[in-house]
Amino acid sequence: MSEKVPCTACQTLIMPSTAERNAGLCMPCKNGNRENIEQAKAYYQQERELDKTCPFRALWRDIVVRVHDDKQGFHTLSEAAQYYYVVNCLSGEVYNGGFIQYFDNSSGEYYEVAERGLQQIGALHSLALLQQAKQAVFGDHPVPTNRDQRLAATDNPIAEARLNQLDDEFYKDLDNLDIKLESYARQTGLVNAIE
Repeated sequence: MSEKVPCTACQTLIMPSTAERNAGLCMPCKNGNRENIEQAKAYYQQERELDKTCPFRALWRDIVVRVHDDKQGFHTLSEAAQYYYVVNCLSGEVYNGGFIQYFDNSSGEYYEVAERGLQQIGALHSLALLQQAKQAVFGDHPVPTNRDQRLAATDNPIAEARLNQLDDEFYKDLDNLDIKLESYARQTGLVNAIE
């Protein structure tokens, strides 16, 4: 086996055959991906540090574990933790795939709790958008807790077009949801006040 040689750009050790084929460059440098790889490494290192130190991330992990634990579950959370959880889920679902994703996934079964949560944290613009999304899909009927029923209701081109408009409004984040959620978590004692 041949001894590895350094890439002429980044000094990463590579096989001599790779260096010969690529004018001395490793594959990431040859393909122009090295900078992106290094940026991603730095980003994920920072994320790992935040996972260790951020009280809001610790709170979120704790709540998610409790929600998905067979012996605990969503209904064992305090009202404040329920609101924090469902508003975070709503935000995550809408940013990931829009209101249609929110209603299609398990988060949609907590619609009524999400309404109360948005009201509680003072996110009235987001609340109005959520209610308009509900109206576009379900009309005056309650949002079903049964996922199959929600999926059938969202399979509607007219409702989907309206939901896309509401998604765009939600993305403007006029309520500053993250800030409101952090403030709510402090005010309710879900996390200690950060000095």
